[in-house]
Amino acid sequence: MSAMGFNDSWKSWHSNRHFLLVVLLYALAAVIASAHWHISVDIQIYSDAFLLFGFGVTVILFAIISVRVMLERPPRLYPAIRDRLLIHKLPERLIIGLPVMLVLPIFFSLFTSMKDGISRIVPFYADKYLIELDRGIHSGIDAWRILDKFVGIGFFIFSLNFLYNLWFIVMLTILFCVTFTIENERTRSQYLVAFVLIWIILGNVAAVLFSSVGPAFVMSFYNDSTFLPLMNSLQAINKVYPVWALDAQRLLLANAGLHGPRLGSGISAFPSLHVAVATLNAIYLWRFGALLRWLGVAFLIAIQLGSVHLGWHYAVDGYASMLATPVIWIFAGWLSGLRRLPATANAAG
Repeated sequence: MSAMGFNDSWKSWHSNRHFLLVVLLYALAAVIASAHWHISVDIQIYSDAFLLFGFGVTVILFAIISVRVMLERPPRLYPAIRDRLLIHKLPERLIIGLPVMLVLPIFFSLFTSMKDGISRIVPFYADKYLIELDRGIHSGIDAWRILDKFVGIGFFIFSLNFLYNLWFIVMLTILFCVTFTIENERTRSQYLVAFVLIWIILGNVAAVLFSSVGPAFVMSFYNDSTFLPLMNSLQAINKVYPVWALDAQRLLLANAGLHGPRLGSGISAFPSLHVAVATLNAIYLWRFGALLRWLGVAFLIAIQLGSVHLGWHYAVDGYASMLATPVIWIFAGWLSGLRRLPATANAAG
């Protein structure tokens, strides 16, 4: 291997070592768990989805850079575009970011496989306790009833559902931007480690310990009609404004009766990963000033409201995520700082 190739490989490993080690340990644990509880694993579930997203983002960014260069009317277009890419240190960003992008589809595929097998490890049981806890926090009533006079209006439910679906794009966009950043290597490492730990600790470990299905599914799994008023209200709104959550819930319920993991499959309520990731992004965006800071907070509030009023979660699922995520963020920061990064690496940005 040439000196340049060795240096690039070392830099890539050094920048991503904490993230890669956490994912490797998780993969080993997932393999052991799948063998013990006979859980089907498919490591290619998200390959096409990530390839499509990565290609789309690449095309959009290249188009933006190209248009900006063309507006400057350089004497020679292609050398000018090349120089602009080099100014933004594209080769260095690719060296650091591509390993993460190649690993993430495998990680998410393993996560979904494990999530799909939660009921094999611990059969769903915790919903009645979560309902009681939720009511204890909210003066004896279900949380969705508190703001139903305001949030339960059709247009607001539609808006919450739109933002709840937008969560996927926001999550992947911020993840993509962080993955290819070179400005602050330690913060980048902290975010990536926190991101995967949230999915592992909250999305798998806690989800198994508090195995639950959520309001939308308590009728199907427990024959409990507690949340039929909420679901009937969503069905009525769906006749005027589309409530896409209902279609997603029907698909999840259908997949629950099939063998093996599928894209987005697996039912789990406690804690809320939507709220956890939104909390992580709010923490990360806080450093960028007023606009992004408060957009992150506003989006977190919207996701929490949507998780409850669309029937996905009990409010306590989101509260737990909002409490746990900062702890995971701090731990990820400690882990990322176990060995101080070289000054040359931090100065690269």
